[in-house]
Amino acid sequence: MIKLNKITCFEYGILIYFLIRSMSLGISMNSYIHIGGVDGYLSPIIGTIIGFIPLYIFLKLLNYRPDLNIFEKFDSLFGKKIGKIINIIVVGTIIFLTCIIFWNLLNFISSQYLFRTSTLYVAIIFGICFIYTCTKSLNTLVRTSNILFYISIIIFLICALGLIGSSKLTNLLPFLEHGIKNPLLSGLAHVAYSILPLNILLFIPKKDVKNNKNLTKTIIFFYIFTNIGKFIVIFYVLSTFGIDLASMYEFPDFVLLRRIATTGFFQRFESILATQWIFDLFMMLSICFHFIKYSFKHITNCKYDNLFISVLIIIVCFISSNYLFQNNTVGDNFILYKLPFVMMVILFILPLLVFIRTKYKKTT
Repeated sequence: MIKLNKITCFEYGILIYFLIRSMSLGISMNSYIHIGGVDGYLSPIIGTIIGFIPLYIFLKLLNYRPDLNIFEKFDSLFGKKIGKIINIIVVGTIIFLTCIIFWNLLNFISSQYLFRTSTLYVAIIFGICFIYTCTKSLNTLVRTSNILFYISIIIFLICALGLIGSSKLTNLLPFLEHGIKNPLLSGLAHVAYSILPLNILLFIPKKDVKNNKNLTKTIIFFYIFTNIGKFIVIFYVLSTFGIDLASMYEFPDFVLLRRIATTGFFQRFESILATQWIFDLFMMLSICFHFIKYSFKHITNCKYDNLFISVLIIIVCFISSNYLFQNNTVGDNFILYKLPFVMMVILFILPLLVFIRTKYKKTT
């Protein structure tokens, strides 16, 4: 059994916060606009309601055998051979997802901050940071998330208050121009991008959460709280730009920040405010690397130290992310139209089958 240091319910909730927000920039935000259209602001609402189904499954799996992590639960439910196959499929999917998020992070940094700097240098800098966090315990990651959470909330409040006068409700008309179909499809994409990644946290056994009697309530609170924030962002994007202008930008939520009025003291103030999304991506990738590290140790019974495993994992993800897509257009189309299906199959159908198996095992 992999030993993890205990964390609090609130700290677990903060991890929920970052996982739900992590694929907003350039991914779920674009699905709201390009799939949901002018009614894209309804997508987080619809997705949040539908998302209670995978959230319910997540909570049931979390509460089942609270002394075991998800890898050990697979072994317990299906036997070691089939359990190992399932573990390999799941970790393969998380590695693939990690590569996509790493690619998105590098794409954003290179295009909006360091457009004259080689992507290789940017990747190396972040790679060193991820190696450091991956070699440390989960508690180090959680302490980092605590600091970034409060900074992120402050930045979000500055953005929300600074944009109050910029929105025009007429940009949201006509209401349901093409019916409910497009917002519904975009809502399902919201479930894939924002809700299903919560299953990654199942590598943390419930017993490793202090005073976990209130854990379910904490998770539900952060689930609703974070999704409200996502609704606010897409509402501002569409009501400020309108659907035609919003669909022209690769990162419309980043461009939106330029509408925040300043006294001129800060130049490119939106770059400072946009660090909240870098925090989201950083935390998501750090959690994914921890998941991959623990799964690798469980599957192979590896005795190597954390440094060797961390360097190996991050090198593989770095190389893969650089050769993942031929160009940004191919990458954006895959992420927008194909990635949700991949995530639905592995991160929804598989947990659903595991949940059914837990019910069957109890009855037998």
